[in-house]
Order: sequence, then structure tokens, then C-alpha cells
Amino acid sequence: MESAFEVYRKKLKQKSPEKTKRKKASSIKKKKNVIQKPKVNLKTKQFLLDYAQSSNTNEFQCANGKLEDEPMLLPQEEILPANNIQKSKPKKKKKGKLDDFSSQNIQHLIDSSLNTSSDESVSLEEPEKVFQWLISPRLPRDFFNTIWEKVAIHIKRNHENVYQELLTTNKLQSIFLDNVLFYTRNVDVVSYTNDKRETHNVEGRAVPAALWDYYKNGCSIRILNPHTYCTKLHSLLSTLQEYFGCMVGVNAYLTPPGSQGFAPHYDDIEAFVLQLEGRKHWKLYAPLTSSEVLPRYSSRNFNRDELKGKPVKEVTLEEGDLLYFPRGTIHEGFTDPEAHSLHITISVYQKTSYVDLMEHVLKYTLSAAASDDVEFREGLPLQYLQHCGFANDDCDSKMRMTLKKKVKRLLTKMIDHLDIDSAADELGKQFMWDSMPPIPTKNEREHMMILNGEKIDKGKIYDKIDFNLNVEVRLLRYHCMRLVNDRSEDSLKIYYNTDNANYYHGEELQFLVIDYMYEDAIKCLIHAYPNYVQIGKLPLDGDSDKIQIVSDLWEKGLLVTRYPLSYNSEES
Repeated sequence: MESAFEVYRKKLKQKSPEKTKRKKASSIKKKKNVIQKPKVNLKTKQFLLDYAQSSNTNEFQCANGKLEDEPMLLPQEEILPANNIQKSKPKKKKKGKLDDFSSQNIQHLIDSSLNTSSDESVSLEEPEKVFQWLISPRLPRDFFNTIWEKVAIHIKRNHENVYQELLTTNKLQSIFLDNVLFYTRNVDVVSYTNDKRETHNVEGRAVPAALWDYYKNGCSIRILNPHTYCTKLHSLLSTLQEYFGCMVGVNAYLTPPGSQGFAPHYDDIEAFVLQLEGRKHWKLYAPLTSSEVLPRYSSRNFNRDELKGKPVKEVTLEEGDLLYFPRGTIHEGFTDPEAHSLHITISVYQKTSYVDLMEHVLKYTLSAAASDDVEFREGLPLQYLQHCGFANDDCDSKMRMTLKKKVKRLLTKMIDHLDIDSAADELGKQFMWDSMPPIPTKNEREHMMILNGEKIDKGKIYDKIDFNLNVEVRLLRYHCMRLVNDRSEDSLKIYYNTDNANYYHGEELQFLVIDYMYEDAIKCLIHAYPNYVQIGKLPLDGDSDKIQIVSDLWEKGLLVTRYPLSYNSEES
């Protein structure tokens, strides 16, 4: 059913067939950072009320019945290029390319890549296609060479229906009605007025009527885990996490007209802002200090007088637009009195920097060096505390100089014991816990234990499947598991995410403990992905061991067979 907003727009166009003149950017009044209540046209209000009553529905009106006129159209904007990059003339789009933002093309991509009803398996190239769709018409190579972690970019698309499959205000209404969401855990109600950021969360369930009352009074609604209730968003995240090799998160933000929900601040993630409905104005500021460039942690809320100079970018996101900015970019977003805003922010690369790897590298490298070299285990000089520490930081004694020289020499010797692999496995293990469970396609589910397993009928088990050495298997996804050598317990562990909840850390970290004899077989499956491996060709001596390890992985949803398994129809 069409929303009141869409019906009203059509009615306006029928009355006035001439094209609406675009207002010059210079004629748009600058908005103060306070919540402003838009003027209400009585005829408009009455029309919306009449429509709502005649439709006999509880549908939430995305503009909250406060639109005075057809939304103000801002001037066309070109894609904002990275600094020091010349603007190139837009190339003619070819039909079927990923940068063709027709609704048919987008729908096909979503159906084939993000939809669990797809009959095709997700290929190794599929995650890159989805990311290319996300940043189109930019190409991934250009994006990572000139933009990633360097500059913000606004991609103007002029297609209102690009993201309609992901989330809408009507979908939000259904989410709140059909599910139990709680303040703070799932939803935040926030406002920012007179340079003061406030959170209005109360205890208990976030009831739709209460949320819309907050919204009506100028508060923004932030949904912390919209992907839990929206399969398309979940699919998008699980596909992008295959591309980035790290956790991918998402928040949704609904902002009423003439308001702002958050104070200027920066985050510790690379942000992709997708404008789903309405429009939002953004101001981006450079980091205040060099230590805040690509920060490890998010900032506090800044006061406006702390921001130095003018914004480095000011952009207006319309429906279908995308805004990317690196972590550390101070930002604030607000709506004008004529339009609400619904956007999602996709976040990547939190705690995925060299320093995060190095923290683990130093730990494992020092452990290896201390084990192999007795010099690391020698005792410190007598009374070293009299020459070191905060109280003695200006000491220039001979003992202090000798101690510093030896520490430097030991650090140099540590290079010979460098252990990057164990450090990477620590990050990989964390990734397994942080990540969303992958969503198999329809075809994959028919080749997995989900649909291709035993069944029960009147208390009797039928259709028992049997593995044999001719069956071919592959991993569900490359990043669905991580093989780790746990030296502390003298065993191998397979950490996996297929049993994760569809919200952050909803389950404990899942893992299997396996014998070292299976090491080469597991590595064979990892290195073969996305290709299939015949069970009989796994590098194991005993055939029963080959069947056993495949069965264990199969039961955890980690393997897909090339063809559905044959059944033993006898009841068990």
C-alpha cells in the first residue's frame, strides 16, 4: 500500500503538471542546531488525516503528517571526488553494468546475492560484486587507492528506490509491532538541542506508540540491530563481511523534520551512510589532532566551540545517495523542516588496524623469544627501581643507560622470533565471535544438513543420510570458520560462526576441539574454497577418519555438498 506521503505527492503533481522549479542552494536558510517545528499547512494536514482514516490501517506515516508542500528539491550534485583528483566526465552507462541503478538491476542483484531464495551458491566473486554495487559507480580498486581511510566521498545517484529493499519506515513500524525490542539494548531515543545531547531511554519495552510520540516531539530513533529483524540487511552484512574479512555492523537512524539527534563526534569505524528515505544534511570536520586520525576508539561529544574552522565538507543526502567517511572524521547530521530522514550506517574495520595486530604479535613473539633465548629470562639489575619509573624519569645514571641499551637489544633480537600467524588467529577468533552467521542460499540449504538431513514422522526417524568417499564437499563460506593451534591446550580448535545469533554476541564463542591428525584435511578444505573436494581425497590415512571429520563439520553447518546426499529410507 502506498504511504500517505506518496499519495499526496501524486495528488500535487496531478494538480500542477509543470515541473517544480529547483531552489538555489543559496536560497536555503541555514538551520540552527536546535529542534525546529515545521509549519503545518491545514489543507495538507487534513488530507493526510483523511487518507489515514480511509485506508483503515495502522501504517506509520513516515513524514508524521507535517509536510507543508512537495519536498524541496536541492540542486543536482556530482560525485565528490577525493582530494587532488580531477573530475572526469561521466561515462555512458551500459545496460546490465553494476553502475546501472535501475530498480530492475538492483532488484536482480539483491535477489541473486542477498536473498536466501536464490537458487545459486554464493561464489568467491559475489562479495566483491555486492561491495561494487554499494559504491557504484566507483570501482573498488579506485576506492581503496584514493579514498579509503583518506577522504570522505558523497555519491549522488538520483534514484529513490535504490535501497528500498533494505529498510523503510513502514518496515520499522512492522518490526516494532511484531517483535519485542527494549530501550538501550535495541533502541535509543536521543535529541540534540542547544549544544546538549540527551538520551531519553526508559526501562522496558520500546512500544511503537511511545516511540512515535518521542519522534513527534523532535527525538531521533536509533535501532541498534535492525538486521536481526530484516533478512535483507542480515544478508548484506554477512556478504560484506566475506569481502572485508572483519565484522560488519549496521545501525538505523530515523530523524524527524527540523531536528538533530547527535552531537558532533567521531567514531572508530569506517562509515558507509545509506540514505533510505527523506534527506539529511551533513557537516564533516577534520580531526582536531594528529592522534585522532584513524583513531582506535570513538570520541566524546564535542561542543561546537571546540570545532576548529569550517567543515571540510557539507553535503545533503537524498534518497539513494551514499556518504563514506573514514574513522576519526568528526560529523553531525540534521534534517531541514521539510523532510524526515531514514538512513543506515554500515560500519567496518573496527579494531582491525596494524596496532591491533601488533598487540598480539608482541605478546606471541616475546613468548617465543623467552622460550628460546635465556637472555630474556635473566634477572634485572639489583635496585633497578631506584633508577627507573615516573619518579626517576630524569635520572641519567649509568645503570639506567645500561638497562635501556639492553632492552633495545632484546627488542631487536625479538624480530628473529616474529609470530604473525598466532596474532592473526587472535583477530580471526574474535571475528568469528563478532560476525553475523552466514545465510545459505536456497540451493545451499538443500545441500546442507538444514534440509538434507534426517526427518521425523510420528516419532520415527526417516531419510538417514550416508556419507561415502565419493561425496564432494566444500566450506559454506571462507570466513565461516578459523583453524587455530591452541598450544596452551595442545590441540587444534575450529572456531566458527554458523551457530552465532543474529545479533552481536548473542551466543558464546563457538568452537570444536579436534586432533592434530586432522590438520591437513582441514587446511585442504580451506585452501580449496570455493571448489569442492572429494572426501576420499582428503589427506588422511583412514577412510573412517575422513568420514568422521566431514560428519563433524557437516553437523555444524560448515559444509555444503556438490549434490544432495542419498537417503537410507529405512527407519531407525
